Amino acid sequence: MGNSSLRKQETKMSDSLVKAYQQAIYSVGGTDSLFELRVGERSSALIALLSNFQVESWAYITSENPGSELLTSDQNKQRTQSLEAHLKKEGYRYFLGEGRSPDNSWPPEKSFLILGISENEAVGLAQTFGQKAFLMGGISGVPVLRVLF
Repeated sequence: MGNSSLRKQETKMSDSLVKAYQQAIYSVGGTDSLFELRVGERSSALIALLSNFQVESWAYITSENPGSELLTSDQNKQRTQSLEAHLKKEGYRYFLGEGRSPDNSWPPEKSFLILGISENEAVGLAQTFGQKAFLMGGISGVPVLRVLF
């Protein structure tokens, strides 16, 4: 296969992954009520949460299935525990969540809504855990997909 064919395949795969990330449903629990985040859609529940904790930035990150490659449930559980231990050690306020595809074509991934994290810190965390993308946002309550590949 020539280099241009390989690049076209990689671009097509990247486009389909980005589309999957954009269409995913990102739920948040552990607050008074469960709410969902969707890329580009304002969340009044998120705005209220940010106001309640007096923070202006947030990220939504998973440690599961790095590089969008499926791992076993035990491997993912260990990775989630490792990310949570890191968040506790660093003193972040966070809430457990779950990212899932609307058509259930990909297994749900345990994730964390992390309050008060800067974009640079979030990028570093996502890279540390091998993620290709994560959600980032501010007080507008509109999740933005931050793609790292």
